[in-house]
Amino acid sequence: MMSEQRAQGLIFVITGTSGSGRKTIARRIAEELGFSSVVSYTTRTPRPKEIEGTDYKFISRKAFIDADIAGEFFQTVEIDGNFYGIKRADLEQALREHESIYVIVNRYAANRFKYEFGDRAIRIFIYVNKQTIMERLLARQTPADVVDNYLKHYIEEVSYRKQCEHVFENIDLQQTSESVRTTMLSYMPTPAN
Repeated sequence: MMSEQRAQGLIFVITGTSGSGRKTIARRIAEELGFSSVVSYTTRTPRPKEIEGTDYKFISRKAFIDADIAGEFFQTVEIDGNFYGIKRADLEQALREHESIYVIVNRYAANRFKYEFGDRAIRIFIYVNKQTIMERLLARQTPADVVDNYLKHYIEEVSYRKQCEHVFENIDLQQTSESVRTTMLSYMPTPAN
């Protein structure tokens, strides 16, 4: 049961604007520090370069709904007709096996983590300005409909930063990664001498 897990470990909740580099930053730091991730499920079609089990676990709409009805999800949300969610069993397993974990989620899930885990959930918001998002996505040859979708949600997404414990504007990937890493390490217990 989730309540038994509340007193254990830290959950770094990486959130922010779409196209901000939050996944790149989170994965880079997690690999270096040995943090485990909990990957979200989604019913949307994989985008170019997305990897099953790394970016998302892609499942059918029916499978998602059936799992949701069965109470398997910790949290779910529907965005633009697609479902997203983190399974309770995945989260519980990660918390049992690791002192610190991270999730990359939208603001709805970030709120749920904060509500359920309180001070153990540290929300880290990463963003870039709207023009930078557009330039980065176009440079990666992201399809126009995906670019439009990111920009459509920008104002709504960026306003959530005021509710997060830490906010970083990702102007320089290396510098932002280092700042986020330093912040994450500040929450880690120091070894006893």
